[in-house]
Amino acid sequence: MTRSLTTGVARAALGVVACATLAAALPAAVPLLAGPALAQQPPAPTATVALDAVVLPLGPVTLKAPTLELRGTALSRDEARAILDPAGPAPWRTRLERLSAREIVIPVLRVEQPAGGRVQVAVYHDVVARDVTAGRIGILEAGGATLTVEGPGPDAAGAYGRLSARELDLPGLARLLTEPGGPDAAPIRVYAGVTAEDIALTGPDGAAFRIARIDARDLTGRPTTIPWGETVRALAEGAGRKDAPERSRMAGLAADLIDGLGIGGLEISGLTLASPGGPAAGPGAKPVLASLARLTYGPEGEAKPGAGNTAAGQPGLGEMRAEGLAVEAPAGRVALKGLTLSGLSLKPVLEGLRRAAAGPLDPAEMRRYAPALARIAVESLDVDLPAQGSPAQGSPVQGSPTPGSPAQGPGADPLRQASGPLRFALRGGSLAMSEVRDGVPTASRLTIDGLTGAVPPDTTAPLLSDLAGLGYTGLDLSGTVDARWDEAARELTFKDVTLTGKDMGTARITGTIGGIGKEVFDPEPMVSSLALLGASAKSLALTLENGGLFQRFVDQQAKAQSLKPEELQREYGTAAMLGIPAVLGGSPSAKALGQAVSRFVVKPGRLSVSAAAKDPAGLGLIDFSTAPSPGKIFDRLTVTATAE
Repeated sequence: MTRSLTTGVARAALGVVACATLAAALPAAVPLLAGPALAQQPPAPTATVALDAVVLPLGPVTLKAPTLELRGTALSRDEARAILDPAGPAPWRTRLERLSAREIVIPVLRVEQPAGGRVQVAVYHDVVARDVTAGRIGILEAGGATLTVEGPGPDAAGAYGRLSARELDLPGLARLLTEPGGPDAAPIRVYAGVTAEDIALTGPDGAAFRIARIDARDLTGRPTTIPWGETVRALAEGAGRKDAPERSRMAGLAADLIDGLGIGGLEISGLTLASPGGPAAGPGAKPVLASLARLTYGPEGEAKPGAGNTAAGQPGLGEMRAEGLAVEAPAGRVALKGLTLSGLSLKPVLEGLRRAAAGPLDPAEMRRYAPALARIAVESLDVDLPAQGSPAQGSPVQGSPTPGSPAQGPGADPLRQASGPLRFALRGGSLAMSEVRDGVPTASRLTIDGLTGAVPPDTTAPLLSDLAGLGYTGLDLSGTVDARWDEAARELTFKDVTLTGKDMGTARITGTIGGIGKEVFDPEPMVSSLALLGASAKSLALTLENGGLFQRFVDQQAKAQSLKPEELQREYGTAAMLGIPAVLGGSPSAKALGQAVSRFVVKPGRLSVSAAAKDPAGLGLIDFSTAPSPGKIFDRLTVTATAE
């Protein structure tokens, strides 16, 4: 997405606030420029005060209104002039609190903002603020807006439909923009809700981005050490600066501003992106279509709606959900019913920005400052990818790649070439993460429900070709990986590692690995790799449940050897009963293992094997590498095996 599109989306949510700021702040901040004289007698509470050619410069932003009317106001001329005087001694917040009117009407509002040597212009029309009392607006509405960029450079344009805001606190907003505060300052609710409809943005490459509706509620802000207005201006002017002192200053300003913001909820619906490709988009660009039915964000758990912080410097947790995602591009097609991100927190980001404010960050530390995330959940994912090097839909017939195409190049993916188009789906899945250390979760649970895909009968891809030979036409897999690291015990425990295949069976593993210290999580790869060399196996348990895969394998091998399946099973059973003890030293445990495996092979059901190191420290890599035979390793284990 182009930078102009991204900027436009953000302005869609904030543009109506700019309307409100002007609607109430103009009479509080601007002298009359080339306007008619006000009546000398004090107006009645239902009087109308009209202003012409109003211009309000607010730092880098300039607001212009050809005409503005205050209807149903009791302001006298002297009171209006006192409010409008930009050099007035009273703070903006105090002056805005004196503003009251039944309506404030602005037929046309022009907002200009310099950006990279050009000027971004937003023209709002039919702006009306109703029920204005002591600077607080009950309802603010605008009929729509157009967006343009003036000056030399690529064209970009856009438009908004109807915009509205509820319970807008202009004195509070003025305090945030112009007055300093600090970490202990009380938060201010800027508005109860903002709505923007029918947003359409066009980038210089011809990409079109549309949003049907944006709803935001309960925006709050805490006065920061440097007022918001000065902070935003400094961040805009410092963008792209590479000198270390300035970058550190920008990091501190950004941390203070982000920490001072809070939003009670956000919902964006009807998002579409169409990139037509062509010469304007660059050589070889092809069309891309994407849509998202709904995107929501809101506080989670005990985080108070709109508070933004559970305590000073402690951002509350949030949850984000995307629904109805569809992407169609030359690289393939993707459809997703739902994606939920829970337990979102910007606390690590703020810590990283504050750390950057003190001096340059070590790149190895960056992972510590990524946003915190407790859980990811996926609902109904469908992915369809063409074979590598195959032409996109609508191009020449697949299977006739041009010379030098990726299908013929040295970097081609052999799996994709062998299997052709790749399509898979996931009914559902989730990843829960906790106990984060240096940006890495040390406890996690991954769940996959229904990972499905076709097994082409003529595929030559590894594993898939073996499954095709066993008569499988599709895969349907589910599984779980539940693991946790114990820092005090220096152990990594696999509570549950399970893989289940439809018409195949189930494999389940549990185990404990010792010698896993905090060095394993060191951001330096060399340190973490060396730390892994000290790992030791303490225990392992394996359970196999036949669901059809083993029987298909026996049937295939029996046919190849012109035997009956039961005859081949007896042969395999005898080989297991005699061969396993012979390899493992002939101990009672080895014989028990051989007998259990033999019973499973002859009559497949459930096989359970558990092994624990006799040494509490476990068996390390050096123990395995120096053992003269498998039997010597087996003698250092306590093994049990059963077959049902």
